[in-house]
Amino acid sequence: MKNENEFSVRCTEMGPHQASISYTGLMCQAGAMALEYQFDRLFGYYKYMQVTLAIESPGGALDGLEYVLRSMRQWALEGRHVAVQTTFQCASAAAFLLAMGRWGHRRADRSTFLLFHSARVESAGMGMTAAYSTNLSHALNSVDRKLLDVIVNKMLSEADGAKGLVEIVLSRMRFVDQNWKQLAADIATFTTGADGNRKPDWLKAVQKWTRLGGDPQKFVLEMKKHLHQRLQRDDRMHLLEAYVLCLIDEISGVVDVDSSVTEPCALQVSVEQLPLGMSDESRRIKPKERDETLLETSADPMTTG
Repeated sequence: MKNENEFSVRCTEMGPHQASISYTGLMCQAGAMALEYQFDRLFGYYKYMQVTLAIESPGGALDGLEYVLRSMRQWALEGRHVAVQTTFQCASAAAFLLAMGRWGHRRADRSTFLLFHSARVESAGMGMTAAYSTNLSHALNSVDRKLLDVIVNKMLSEADGAKGLVEIVLSRMRFVDQNWKQLAADIATFTTGADGNRKPDWLKAVQKWTRLGGDPQKFVLEMKKHLHQRLQRDDRMHLLEAYVLCLIDEISGVVDVDSSVTEPCALQVSVEQLPLGMSDESRRIKPKERDETLLETSADPMTTG
């Protein structure tokens, strides 16, 4: 019988300046505690300033996610950070963990199945009264609001406020809009692809509310509304959409980051405008780095995946 909480955590690298951890499987309480142990060992004993967490997970429990984020935030207060990356699967609780990693170091691969969705309860054969159903609905909506608040507050903190967040989102959106044809070709895989001659629907949707950039506070409210609606759809997120929405910073081989860059803005240059012979490295997109924030949710047995 397959263990519901099957997971694997191991330290895969201990270099002179950075260590790496691999997490594979469901996000669960035991897995969260195993990650905390690795953070305590690598940050506390070996004194690394940054640890890279490579995660491949279909999601899992919210209490496990909250526990890991709390540990990440405690170490961030001491100037020690967790860079999060994924290659093939990063869904639900794992996707939120990716989004909460160190800014400028949140990396996906063009093959990544990336899925953000709202909280849910999974139970086989559970009887439910109308009153219980109503209370459960309220509880799930409350968790959804807290998750969104944590994500957006993280963005505001990293961007030095609403105005800075407006600049980052608009800059990333313009870059993708101007270079869509090339980016669509670069991000294509054997199983996924996009029409480079037609702008995607998600980009058009983002462009509608980003016109409010002149009013940063209203912009943030509309962005939260957009994210809430996006999470309710419960389907795979395009990686460039996640990039524009500041949920990731890098797509390997497509858009890249330079951790030495301190300005939280993307290069607003079209690929076609670059001189001939300019390397791919020179057209990478470079956002900012900062700390993690805390997810304040209850430890109820809810799941995002």
